[in-house]
Amino acid sequence: METKFAQFCGAEPAFYQALRRRVDLCGQSGRSYEFSPCELPTGCAPRYAALGFARREDGAYLLYWRPAVRYGGADGVLRALFARSVWRFDSYELLSARLRTLRPAGELSAAVLPAPEPSPAPRAQPSPAPQPMGALFPRLVRELGARVLGQERAVEAAAFRLCAHVGKSAPARPLSLILYGPTGVGKSELAKAVAPALERCGGPRYQTVWTELNTFTQPHSVHRLIGAPPGYVGYDDPPIFEAVRENARTVFLFDELDKAHPEVLKMFLSVLDEGRITACRPGKDGQRELDFRQCIFVFTSNADLTGRGGRRMGFSADGPKQETAAPATLAERLYQENESARRAMVRQGVLSEIAGRFTGLIGFQPLTLAARRDITRKQLRALGREYGVVIADADPDTVAALTPEAGGLSVRSSVAVLEGLLAPLLSQWAGSGAALWLSGRPDALGLTPVQGAERSASSTSLVSTFSR
Repeated sequence: METKFAQFCGAEPAFYQALRRRVDLCGQSGRSYEFSPCELPTGCAPRYAALGFARREDGAYLLYWRPAVRYGGADGVLRALFARSVWRFDSYELLSARLRTLRPAGELSAAVLPAPEPSPAPRAQPSPAPQPMGALFPRLVRELGARVLGQERAVEAAAFRLCAHVGKSAPARPLSLILYGPTGVGKSELAKAVAPALERCGGPRYQTVWTELNTFTQPHSVHRLIGAPPGYVGYDDPPIFEAVRENARTVFLFDELDKAHPEVLKMFLSVLDEGRITACRPGKDGQRELDFRQCIFVFTSNADLTGRGGRRMGFSADGPKQETAAPATLAERLYQENESARRAMVRQGVLSEIAGRFTGLIGFQPLTLAARRDITRKQLRALGREYGVVIADADPDTVAALTPEAGGLSVRSSVAVLEGLLAPLLSQWAGSGAALWLSGRPDALGLTPVQGAERSASSTSLVSTFSR
């Protein structure tokens, strides 16, 4: 019997309960419950496919279709749905809740339950599936920690917030984070690492859009976010928020939040609270509404939000480094730190309704000497890759001499200094693929092939430290 995908969307509760009984019954013998053929929404290719439900031994439920379906329509919700061939839900309630939120345009037929066509339950490997926080959290901490050195507390706080957000099947609003602390300690680096880290951990695929807010100092700058009204300069220029039409899962990175005009901050009110906003010009589908509920907003700021005084735009060090906390303990600490940072924002003149919109406020520490040296080693290795060589080892005294002092050059600025010192040497080995050992003083550096170098027992291996 032919069915339509629309019959599964917004149906009565009794329909979902009847469907569950049949799925559970088939699951007892390792089978799935399938509707075939099932007519899919307009824009899908192929238009007909087998729609199936399965219950796993661990109690999770799968929603799948075969063969794989491509959706080329304008509905962002359906585009996200058909981006995977298999969806995994920790419970049947989550699965049915997801279906209830899908209401394709057109007439919704009465829900029916034709005779099942049993088939072996599919495996969930073809596409990333949601993971329990307990499994995703430590993996995400490791991935982010490999990119951002010396910021263990900030990394675990960001990982916790990210896990909570991507674990939602139907989020009501986007995730919004403020990363605050001194300049050049890894705030932007962590924000840029979010999308690739989630994908490597098996999470959904995000795109990243990076914007410098130090150019949003005028009230009319807000038009660069949502577009200028008809007849105004810039109407034909694509606004920044337009990116969400292409990918409902977008990481928006806004650097230097404290330099943006207050009108720009007000624009984020409805975006962060409701997850939606009306653009000044319609998209290709004629719709003006932009949906950000699956997006991640990351703002960076140099403001002091520790709540312990000091210069308004400065930063005071936090407590000593702690071991990675379990999520339950971490949640309590994050709540206390968030409330303290919110109060600091209000004292600095930020409207309380704006300060309360952000999901998490994460503080970054001034880098320790050991962290700065580790970062220098990482920068040396990255610089070598640009020249097609491997800086495999470095003398510890050389690394110490090349490491910026506390309060001196930022980590970002030190990259240019290292390149200026090493460019003449690296150009001689460019493209050779050689493994080299770095030694000497900053004014007399030397590169020697590892095979012919006499390495001391205390030399530091960059390969082993940053093999990832």
